[in-house]
Amino acid sequence: MSKADELAAKLKQKQQGRADKEASADKTIELWPVQVNELYQQIETWLTPVSEAGLGIRRNATRVFESTPSGATFNYAIDQLVLEGNHTSITFDPIARFIPGATGRIDIHAKGQEKYLLRTASDHGEGHWMIHTAPQSGRPQQEPVEFNEDNLLTVVEEGLGL
Repeated sequence: MSKADELAAKLKQKQQGRADKEASADKTIELWPVQVNELYQQIETWLTPVSEAGLGIRRNATRVFESTPSGATFNYAIDQLVLEGNHTSITFDPIARFIPGATGRIDIHAKGQEKYLLRTASDHGEGHWMIHTAPQSGRPQQEPVEFNEDNLLTVVEEGLGL
């Protein structure tokens, strides 16, 4: 095999690898709204008793623009989840799927709170959500907590001032 043939084979291999990565990123971004919707359905289920007592729950359509570390860009539709009660609101805002060290991030906007959900993948490929508190100056960094019903209800209680 000549040097030119070797270079041609290397180039072809690199191009195929790049095409595979782009196809994988396309599939990943297609699944992200589905994963967010599953999370929202779980939140709505956990909040059923609170919604029956007057908590408003709705979704707002929004668009996200993001890029992968390799430079591929995406513009896609996704929903925010809005909880309204006690004359205030909490918004779950999915800001990005491609996050270093995670497989997605949803910011939680509430009066007096700076929290976010990070999704990480287990060894088996299943997603796992954790609630993080954004670092605040002069305060020690809090450890993330598991996203479960009790911890969600605490976020809602604090966010709505109940």
